Amino acid sequence: MAGTRIEDGASDAFDAIVVGAGPAGTHTALRLVRAGRRVVVLDKSRFPRVKPCGEFLAPECLPLLDELGLLDGARRAGHAIASMRLSGYERDAVADFSRLTEFGSGPAHGLAVRRERLDAAAVDAVRAAGGEVREGWSVAGLVRRGERVCGVRTRRPDGEEVVLRARFVVGADGLRGRTVRELGGIERTRWLDRMAVWTRVPDRGLGDGARVHFAPGSFCAVAPVGDGEATLNVVVDRDRIPSRRGLRDLVSARLDASDGLRDRVGLPGPSADLFTIGPLAVRARRITAPGVALVGDACGYVDPMTGEGLYYAMRGAQLATEALVPALEGRVDEAAALRGYERSRREFAHRRTMALLLQRALPRPRVASGVLALLERRPGLASLAAGMTGRAIEPRELLRPALWREVLSAR
Repeated sequence: MAGTRIEDGASDAFDAIVVGAGPAGTHTALRLVRAGRRVVVLDKSRFPRVKPCGEFLAPECLPLLDELGLLDGARRAGHAIASMRLSGYERDAVADFSRLTEFGSGPAHGLAVRRERLDAAAVDAVRAAGGEVREGWSVAGLVRRGERVCGVRTRRPDGEEVVLRARFVVGADGLRGRTVRELGGIERTRWLDRMAVWTRVPDRGLGDGARVHFAPGSFCAVAPVGDGEATLNVVVDRDRIPSRRGLRDLVSARLDASDGLRDRVGLPGPSADLFTIGPLAVRARRITAPGVALVGDACGYVDPMTGEGLYYAMRGAQLATEALVPALEGRVDEAAALRGYERSRREFAHRRTMALLLQRALPRPRVASGVLALLERRPGLASLAAGMTGRAIEPRELLRPALWREVLSAR
């Protein structure tokens, strides 16, 4: 390791190195720091920074933010979302978050918050709690002692290579990150080969609702983030993504094809950023190995339709911390702790299944029109679908007759 400095003021100086300072990484770090652990967070970016994302926090995210003292700031920085409107093929259904709250755990509204504000607030909270955040530090690889990961090779902003050691590494650097690649890479859902074009557009009357508009072969997801702007994701098959110069034309054409959406939002301005995200529907082949665990998008990703990515990140951070703290305190064997973390993540299975079912069905015009017509006639079903894609309404609640009475009574 000639030419690489080993930073070890003490042997294995950190309890955890967290790679990535998005919600998954910062929430994991904040929880570990508050449990008395020594943590450093590394990110190649500097904050605040723009991050392509649906920027929608479903109602079940809010208690997780509140637990970490981040909810008040998110409310001040964001825009309350009372409903999700599903439209297309001359149909219009509304999922009202204030319905069915007695059968779930989330509050009666969600939030839309710009990621540059959400992430910067969490970074500041980690530092305020006593954690360390190093911006502009990229990760070149994992360091192993035998089969076990014991640290990372990093590159400082000035280019110097440094080795940091820790008892655990938490990979929160996304599906293109170094930790995922070194744990075995990713696998794709082949039939769902889609990409998203992300940008911000003028908000001309979205009110307090997020919207998803379906058209043949695509859908548009939009959420108002305040200050007269909304976040827009246009999702299409990968082979329909043009060159960068054609992205603006693609967004314009898809807005025109979405019933009434062009009346609610404007086109991106000439200086607006446009990014492509994808491929969608991807998961990591492994989410743990000796000394390392993945969290957030690094574990897998479906798409921006259901607005689930931020919940996966925040809840995943909670599950990872619940597994790692006992191991760090010597109360649980490390291997058992990592197995427990993998088991706990099975609670996301029904969410992923529902998201994939929606993705398979709704791009097909006849199926989409029929589903939207049903949800339009039965708004209680729309609210149930919105709740079932999150932890707010768990599958066992479907066995309660009272739930179905409430669902079917809505007109």
